[in-house]
Amino acid sequence: MKVKDEVLKTIDALKKAGFTPVDAVFEGAVGVKEDTTLAFVDKLNDNQLVSGVVRIIYTTPDEDVRFVEIPIGQAPGGAEEPAPKKK
Repeated sequence: MKVKDEVLKTIDALKKAGFTPVDAVFEGAVGVKEDTTLAFVDKLNDNQLVSGVVRIIYTTPDEDVRFVEIPIGQAPGGAEEPAPKKK
């Protein structure tokens, strides 16, 4: 699933559950609430040029601030594809 689709579906799910999404950011560096920015992050992700999280910030009906994180790309030091076996 594309990052853009996952972020937008998560925002919709939060709304349907009675929460108020406030913002979505990529690890505090780039605001990604806009569709065009999410599409750009998808492009970076497809080319393995990005690693981090998208943080969706929302409020509860009691106005408490919460967030959900969606990891994207490959985390530094994370599992990599195994090297091809030599014959």
